[in-house]
Amino acid sequence: MKKCLFFMACAATILYGREISFTELQSSASVNSHRLKLRSIDTTIEEARLESIYSTLYPQLSLGYNGEYNRNLDRTTSGALAVGDTTINSAVRNKDSLALRLNYELYHFGTTLKQIEMSKNEIAAKRLEVCNEETKLHLEILDRYAQAQKAQNEQRFKKSMHTLRKELYFYKQRLYTAGKETRVSVGDEAIRLIDLEHDIERSLMTYEENLIALSKLSHVELDLKETQLLSLATKADEIHLRSFENNSQARQYQEKMDEKNAEISMNERSQLPVVSLYSNYYLYGSDPHNAYDAFKSIQPNSWNAGLSVRWNLFEGFKYNSESARLHLERNRIDEEYALAKREFDANTQTKQQHLQRLAMLTKNETEALTETRSKITMTQRLRAGGEADAVSEVSVKLEGLERELTLESEKIQHAYEAEALKLQHAGAQECTAH
Repeated sequence: MKKCLFFMACAATILYGREISFTELQSSASVNSHRLKLRSIDTTIEEARLESIYSTLYPQLSLGYNGEYNRNLDRTTSGALAVGDTTINSAVRNKDSLALRLNYELYHFGTTLKQIEMSKNEIAAKRLEVCNEETKLHLEILDRYAQAQKAQNEQRFKKSMHTLRKELYFYKQRLYTAGKETRVSVGDEAIRLIDLEHDIERSLMTYEENLIALSKLSHVELDLKETQLLSLATKADEIHLRSFENNSQARQYQEKMDEKNAEISMNERSQLPVVSLYSNYYLYGSDPHNAYDAFKSIQPNSWNAGLSVRWNLFEGFKYNSESARLHLERNRIDEEYALAKREFDANTQTKQQHLQRLAMLTKNETEALTETRSKITMTQRLRAGGEADAVSEVSVKLEGLERELTLESEKIQHAYEAEALKLQHAGAQECTAH
């Protein structure tokens, strides 16, 4: 899947000169986006952290060396003295020791296994975060794509309208000269021409602004003069609506909830005893006069092995405060999940309503355009028979162009809403990160 996307992205970088589709920009963004790469690196970091947790399941083996010089300040004492856990050797000046230590945690009521479970949940959540980020990226590209399409269409239609307006202005000037049109009417037509020129420039500015944004988001260099954006092919009846529970965002919250439950369980188990196995093998050497001779005299001295049990009976109410914090964090995840579900369902309902309204508007506008075209044909026949003037013909043509522009804008908006709904309901299995 990723190889296929890579080749599509490479091909898309070559198609910048003429026509390009939303799918090509989408595929290129999935392969090249720095945002997605950063999220993927976060996932890799968590995977490396899991490997470090696995290491705690193995015994810990260490080697320690001590070289010590001792000078007795109290000449009345000699030999070894023990004060609590501290042994003071007051006779031998030079001492060296090697100690090979083995420590292995035998049983801690599954605390380490809970850490592993938490880490696996975190990795799964990070992968789903890549999917969520990819969906956001695709929606951002889609929004820019639709805006650029609208601006491009508006520029094209208004250039044609500008040509007709110039023709209408010419006719009105002639009628004004003949005394059949007022100066105000001619002035209004000149203002409409200027407004159209401003609209064309604004459309061009909007188009170029969105095309630059598309280039940045998709990593495809788009020519501001030559690029033609292809129509969105998504239809409302092709969208497979899924419940929020099947959405990657919901699954990410579920992984976070599982991780938090594992953390709560681990915190509870941390209050139980830890049973460990330990063993030490000692080598010792000493000399009352020479440090080098003390080192040379190192030889096996003793070894020991045993079991230790450690049980934290009281830690200053640390467990209580930590437990309260973890349960509050779990409650927060619950609330975040509920909020995200409501927003998801509301957004789905809104888009479905938009699609229904836009379908009705498109139908009505298509019918109105059909009538306007019949009106244009009738006006042309009347003019050919001398029953209509040039002003009426141009005015009807302008009306037709305005209706065409409105219809095209509604079609673009309908396709945009359909594609946005499709992206929102894309399952986690469709994410390129998997």
